[in-house]
Amino acid sequence: MYKVGVIGLGHIAAMYNAPDDPVPYCHVGGIRRSGKVGLAAVADSSNDAREAFRQRWGACFPKLKYFENFQAMWHAGRPDIVAVCVRGPHHFQVMMEVIEAGPKAIFLEKPPSCSLREADTMIAAAVAKKVPITVSYSRHWAPHVLRLQELVKGGLIGKVTKVVGYTGHTFLSFASHTTDLICQFAGYDPKAIFARGSVGKNAPEGYEPEPALEASIIEFASGVIGMQINADGLYGGFYAEVFGDNGYVRAGIYTPPFARTREGPVDLAKLGMPENDSVFRVAYGQIADYLAGGRLPDCTEADWHAVNELGFAGIESVLTDRRIELPNRNRTRKIFANG
Repeated sequence: MYKVGVIGLGHIAAMYNAPDDPVPYCHVGGIRRSGKVGLAAVADSSNDAREAFRQRWGACFPKLKYFENFQAMWHAGRPDIVAVCVRGPHHFQVMMEVIEAGPKAIFLEKPPSCSLREADTMIAAAVAKKVPITVSYSRHWAPHVLRLQELVKGGLIGKVTKVVGYTGHTFLSFASHTTDLICQFAGYDPKAIFARGSVGKNAPEGYEPEPALEASIIEFASGVIGMQINADGLYGGFYAEVFGDNGYVRAGIYTPPFARTREGPVDLAKLGMPENDSVFRVAYGQIADYLAGGRLPDCTEADWHAVNELGFAGIESVLTDRRIELPNRNRTRKIFANG
């Protein structure tokens, strides 16, 4: 069983759920329900955060070690997997420390960076240390979404031509989940984006505010067209409609899975549609399988690079009113992405 150390004890790390939730949407809940990884240590600079974690999860992890920072955690035990769950503006500094230490794998919360220059620097450092980085576009790992992805790749609806995603809101901190979902079905080969949105109002010194996405058109090298709009669809947000030349699929974490071909609706139960499960249990399972000799996890390396590029290129398009080709030339724009 691989040891996990979690840095940052906020909502997505541990506080969205209680220990008895059957399908937890947080790192610690998914780790606890995994048979492949185990929680070995946590770190947070706030004593209040550590105490709140202890009150909620302490009984589940009686041997857990608590630290004020990553360096103390690392020197005390060297976990195999490090989950970076601090707020977005702190990602770069913490990530560079973690990469330098050299764990076997890193699970980074989104948004991965506040600028493309930061992302470039992290990527180069991780490549040099041979440390894979998986980014938590967490809705990706909903079991029925993964199964629909397999079916679509297998030709269920023929050749994919268009993917429409519904979410909107801030590009990097929120809409990126659906940007990834679009790529999940269209492919991780985007080449350009044209976006409309609204510019945020407040950001600390040294940052620009994070714009919100209203609509975008994404061109893929494969010829697929992706579109993303606000959560105005029938099922709200965090889902996508996938159109092929022989049918249609609807996929999303909170959305009933559906498929039809020219012959009519598809009985997905007969095609092995799985039960609901914690997306974090699934994600950590993929990371563990990779460390045991399997394939790279989803949302790792080139996958998250493409999604992150689309986020910043979409912002660039909103601010310049231009279609932006990838890779985005403006690598220095620094956005207060605090998700």
